[in-house]
Amino acid sequence: MAYIARRTAEGLSDRDIVRCLKRHVANEIFALLTQNPTIALPIGPRLQQRRQTLGIVLTEAAKQLDVPYQRPRLLDITQRADTNLEVAFSAWLGDKTQQPNPAQKVARHQ
Repeated sequence: MAYIARRTAEGLSDRDIVRCLKRHVANEIFALLTQNPTIALPIGPRLQQRRQTLGIVLTEAAKQLDVPYQRPRLLDITQRADTNLEVAFSAWLGDKTQQPNPAQKVARHQ
């Protein structure tokens, strides 16, 4: 309110004052975004990449995690943040990474 009173005394209209406030907010956000470029990307796409590398379809992952298909799907496409599911999904994929793929086992023995 003090800012509005001060700017009104300077002769600015309400519209100009709001414009100044919006510009200030935009500058603050821009500074935060450009000063910290190490913001972590959502985990969903990384889990999706790991799952696809292992050749696991989303329906199998949902079944093994005992969740509806939509939950890991929305996680994959970053439409939903679900920390518990991310942790369970990551742990499950970690277990699958350490287990040899049956197709790879057959190829090694031939």
